[in-house]
Amino acid sequence: MLWLCLHLPHLAIELRQPAPEGFAAITDRHGARRVLIACNESARAQGVFKNLDATVALAREPQLQLIERSRSAETQALKALAGWAGQFSSQVSFDAARWLLWLEIGASIRYFGGLQTLRSQIAEGIALLGYTANIGIATTLEAAALLAVNDQPMAIVSQPMLAQAIGALPLDTLALGPKAHSALQASGLRSIGEVLALPAAALSRRFGLEATDYLQRLLGRQPDIRAPFRSPARYRRMFEFTQSVATVEGLLFALRRMLHEFQGFLRGRDTAIQTLQLSLCHRDAAGTQLQLHTSTPQRDAVRLFALLREKLERTVLPEAVTQMVLAAQQFVPLGYTQADLFDDAPQHDAGWADLLDKLRARLGENCVRYLGLADDHRPEKAWCVQNSGVATQLPQDFPDRPLWILEPRLIQKLPQLLGTPERIEAGWWNHEDSCRDYYLARTAEGARWWLYREAATQQWFLQGLWA
Repeated sequence: MLWLCLHLPHLAIELRQPAPEGFAAITDRHGARRVLIACNESARAQGVFKNLDATVALAREPQLQLIERSRSAETQALKALAGWAGQFSSQVSFDAARWLLWLEIGASIRYFGGLQTLRSQIAEGIALLGYTANIGIATTLEAAALLAVNDQPMAIVSQPMLAQAIGALPLDTLALGPKAHSALQASGLRSIGEVLALPAAALSRRFGLEATDYLQRLLGRQPDIRAPFRSPARYRRMFEFTQSVATVEGLLFALRRMLHEFQGFLRGRDTAIQTLQLSLCHRDAAGTQLQLHTSTPQRDAVRLFALLREKLERTVLPEAVTQMVLAAQQFVPLGYTQADLFDDAPQHDAGWADLLDKLRARLGENCVRYLGLADDHRPEKAWCVQNSGVATQLPQDFPDRPLWILEPRLIQKLPQLLGTPERIEAGWWNHEDSCRDYYLARTAEGARWWLYREAATQQWFLQGLWA
């Protein structure tokens, strides 16, 4: 197996929207101390960095804004990223405490056209979501994590290279507890290679079974069993803003990120949607609900973003938004259409569907209507107007029908009748009983007519024309 690990060193600050202005850092409590765990770029430029004591950081930059860590938001973000990563691998797991995400890519390399191509696609995708990520690739999960944490671009694709490749990395990047780290440093050890050279029995006696178990999993000498991420049957992504957002522009970055995560989720499941719900929560007012319906199955984040933006710009918000929820209850097959060398009908249909979706998003759901079939054999009553277009599959032996239907008009002189008649009898259930014999006919000018004879009066009526 080959694992790709994503380490997100600034996750705690990058997941927050709107992004903190000026100098900002996320803090966590270590006993009585407040320690920085992530900083924005402005703060890092002022010499403020991760693991710095909050008091020291404020001394360096008095205008530094300190924000408490939200572990639940970090977990939600990593779950969304795990769903997004399903488009690249069927085996995904994450460690929310260490901001790590693993993908088993050994089975995906050939499909994506090689290791470098796959790595580039993942890197571009994570950057599009607005996260900074370091990538590590190795034959074990912990070795891949170690490379990612140290921002090592090498890929360890065989087990014999593993110990040598990680041997020169610094000792303090091992995923061990503070006591184990202190004991290792007190022993005069400075690199991972020096630790790996020690006998396992001696390591266990001096540093505990936990440290030995971790090192064995690091080298692949012991199974490393992790709970895999399973995509939920229904999609629901909640995003809580750090401060209330009163404008549509303030919602767009978070919405774009959520939709790109959703696109990856749909690709991983090889499915699409036609209905999407966006809920906007307010502090002291009822929530704003937006429903998006598309004419064809969709999973393209750019298109879904454009349609939802149209809806948002025409929605009056009762007050500022504190939370946004994206949800999908039902999934449908994507329905790819193969490009035909001589037939541009699929492209034309896609363009027509795009236009209908934009009109519906801009004007409202009920402003775009479709013609549909009604459950009645009489031509003048066999159609209806509906809000959504649903393709109807007619049987192969369904008789020929003209598209131009007229109000029945009495005719005195019959043209040439063709073929055998078709009897249509209906309306008896609501006291509008009608019994008709329909014929195809051709006029002297060559036009095709659809006419019928009323059985009760024996009168002839013209009701349809072919072009």
